[in-house]
Amino acid sequence: MKINFYALLSAGVLLAGCQSAQDVVKTDPKGSYQRCIASTKKWDITSAQQLRAFMGVSKERAPVLFCQRLLKAVASGRVSESDLNRLQTERATEVFKVLKGR
Repeated sequence: MKINFYALLSAGVLLAGCQSAQDVVKTDPKGSYQRCIASTKKWDITSAQQLRAFMGVSKERAPVLFCQRLLKAVASGRVSESDLNRLQTERATEVFKVLKGR
């Protein structure tokens, strides 16, 4: 099953200048979370539905869980910037496990 949300994942963590994603999340966790939630509101319906189905969560909980899981994984170093970049080439990364809650 091809999932059409690779760009959405990398959009979940907004980078600032030359700072790494991990630095951005660690220095401004609340702002990172708010930007992530705001970005989920811009998703097209199809991609949002695919992501919810992939994560196995309800429509109401999807944005919150998506941002919580992704930002926590970035802050801890479990998901790196290179993991996010690899999503653009549709290669499996640790991100998929994180979004599944594993």
